[in-house]
Amino acid sequence: MSFFLVGGGYDEVLDDVYDAFIEEARPFGPSARIAVVVSGPPEVSGARADQLFQIVSSRWPEAEILPIHLTGPGTCPPAEHSETDDAPEPTRSHKPAQSPGPLTSPEPRWTEDPGFTLPEGLDQLAGIIVGGGRVPGYLAGLGPAADQLSRLVRGGAPWLGFSAGAMVTAVTAIQGGWRLQDRQIAPRPDTAQQPDTAQRPDTAQLPHTAQQSTAKTPGELSLAEGLGLVSVTSLAHNDTGSGDGLLLSAVEAGLLGSAVAIDEGTCLRVHHSSGRTQVLGSGLVRWFRRTPDGVLVRSERSPHKEVPPAPPAPRFEGLARVAAATRAARAERGE
Repeated sequence: MSFFLVGGGYDEVLDDVYDAFIEEARPFGPSARIAVVVSGPPEVSGARADQLFQIVSSRWPEAEILPIHLTGPGTCPPAEHSETDDAPEPTRSHKPAQSPGPLTSPEPRWTEDPGFTLPEGLDQLAGIIVGGGRVPGYLAGLGPAADQLSRLVRGGAPWLGFSAGAMVTAVTAIQGGWRLQDRQIAPRPDTAQQPDTAQRPDTAQLPHTAQQSTAKTPGELSLAEGLGLVSVTSLAHNDTGSGDGLLLSAVEAGLLGSAVAIDEGTCLRVHHSSGRTQVLGSGLVRWFRRTPDGVLVRSERSPHKEVPPAPPAPRFEGLARVAAATRAARAERGE
């Protein structure tokens, strides 16, 4: 069984990931159930859910899809944070953006259902797909079923998580924030510019300070107890969200022993039984580990991805020429 931790939203370059997820679910039977979990009621998250349904229906038409729309307490963005940078994800189309803009578009809200309950038998599923959005919302919605979800994955069912759906699997989950120890460690959500509005999925790694936050002041790095399914803390959208500084600072400060940052269009596959990892997709995975001498950073790509060569190192000879001319002049003067 594997966790497929995707660093962004649905991406057409990850077909191999979706194929592998379905292949791991097939042994549960020809008409097994696969859950698709999204945050918000159908009128808010229906389009995202339909997109994730296609991962299953296009590869395994006989499988039963169980849609789960999280609408219980804590799932809706707080009113004071209705303008935030982690809006629901659009499809990544690989087409040029038309109108780049700031990360402050209003976020859809809904009326929470105090009587919401998750379906029974989650530990009997053949697999689970969890979409993107706000990390606190998914923790609030799935947290009550953490024991069932643990039994689910221990029983061999695969987990496919997009962005927040990947980040919530950790023992310690990053909820958001951009400051640590009175120092900015990540772009501010209210000032950062979004380079690719049309393509970029939800940016769950850098929301404003959220509910159940460990942060004491607005903008402070916020950590929460995750679902406890994967030992390492993950951060999505690293290439577009500039998350290296956040993880480096968190590990250096001792808040995290280790962490991994995942680019969009990229998946980190974690094998549950052995802990072995594999990088799939078009981007980069970057590991951060605390050592006695500081923080060790290691980058990893898919072995099947061709990487363009780095540009040649620049050679600046101006100052060297000045220095050589100065030495020559001094030699002529006998100095």
